[in-house]
Amino acid sequence: MGWRILIRSLKGHKARLALAILSVVLGASLVAALTNLSLDIPQKASAQLRAYGANILILPYPVPGVSDAHLREEDLAYLERADIAPAIAGYVPYLYSGVEIGGQKVVLAGTRWDKAREASPWWQVTGRWPLDGSEVQEALAGAQVVEKLGLGLGEEITVEHGDNRRTFTIVGVVSTGAAEESQLFVSLQAAQKLTGLAGRVSLVQVSALAQKYPLSDLARSMEEGLPGAEARVVGQIARAERQVLSKVQLLMVLVAGLLLLASGLVVLSTMTTSLLERTSEIGLMKALGASNLRIAGLFGAEAVIIAAGGGVVGYLLGYALAQVISHQVFGASVAPHPLAFLITLAVAAGVTLFASALPFHRALSIAPALILKEE
Repeated sequence: MGWRILIRSLKGHKARLALAILSVVLGASLVAALTNLSLDIPQKASAQLRAYGANILILPYPVPGVSDAHLREEDLAYLERADIAPAIAGYVPYLYSGVEIGGQKVVLAGTRWDKAREASPWWQVTGRWPLDGSEVQEALAGAQVVEKLGLGLGEEITVEHGDNRRTFTIVGVVSTGAAEESQLFVSLQAAQKLTGLAGRVSLVQVSALAQKYPLSDLARSMEEGLPGAEARVVGQIARAERQVLSKVQLLMVLVAGLLLLASGLVVLSTMTTSLLERTSEIGLMKALGASNLRIAGLFGAEAVIIAAGGGVVGYLLGYALAQVISHQVFGASVAPHPLAFLITLAVAAGVTLFASALPFHRALSIAPALILKEE
C-alpha cells in the first residue's frame, strides 16, 4: 500500500522531483569537484610552488674564526633515510668557489646533475644539460657569464683555482633571472677535485613537502641528523605555500556552502509543496490507522531518492569538472578518490534530510479529525 502511494506520488509530480534532484546535483557536483581537487591540490600546488625554489637551506653551522666551513657529502645520506625521505621531494647539494677563466673571476658551482634537473624545472637551458658522470668535463654556463666572457656553445674553457686547472666544454647556457646566471655549473665531483675539497659541499637546497610536515620540525630534525649543519626555513616560499593552499581551500568551502544553501532551500520548497498537496491524503491515512512511522517512511523514501539521485549524478559531474580544472590549472589529471564519493553522498543526504526536517514534522503533526472535518 505504502509503495503504491509513493510510486503514484512520484509519477504525479515528476517535474517537482526533477527540480529537487537537479538542485541537489548542482550542490553535490561542486562538493565532488572541490573534494577531489582538495585531495590533490596540496600536492600539485606545492609541486608548482617548489618549482620556484627550495623551502629549506642546509648550511654549515657558523664557527667563530672559520670563514670557509663546509658540510660532509657523506652525511647527506641522512636525507634519504626511511624516517626523513617521505617528507622530502628532493634536495640539491652545491659546492661554491671563486675561480678564474681567462683572468676573469667567476663563481663556480658544483652540483649533482640528476638532482639539479629534478629540482630546477624553471631553468631555461639553451643547448643541453651536461651528462652525468665524474669524468665528463662538461659545463653549464649562466647567461651573464657567457656574455661577460664572450663564450659560445661547444667552446672549451680553462678554469683555474689556485694552482689547479681543469678544462670544460660549454654544452648549455642557463637563464633564470636570478643569481644562477652569474655562475658556471660543473659536476660536484669536478668542482671538488678542482678546489681540493673532496667530499665537501657548501650548502644543500631542500624541497620539503610543506603541506604534510611542518617545515620548522623538519628543519630541526635535519639539524639533529646532520653534524655541524644549520637548517633554515626559506620564509618566502614556505609562506607562499601556506597562504595559497589556505586561500584556495577557504574559497572552496565558501562557494560550496553557498550552493548547498541554495540546494537546501529548493529541497525545502519542494518537500513543503508536496506536504501541502498531500495533506488530505495524510489525514485519511492516519484516520485509517497509519502510524507516524509509516507517514515518515513515505516522506523519507522521497527524500532518499532525491539525495541518492542528486548525490550520484552530482559526483559524476563533479569529478568531470575536477578533471577540467586540474588540466587547465596544473596540466595533470585528478585521480578518483573513494573518500570524495562518500563525502559527496553524505553531504547530499545531509542537505536533503535537513531541508526535509520541517515538512516531516508538520506531516507528523497533522490531526486527521480536523482534516476530515474540512473535507
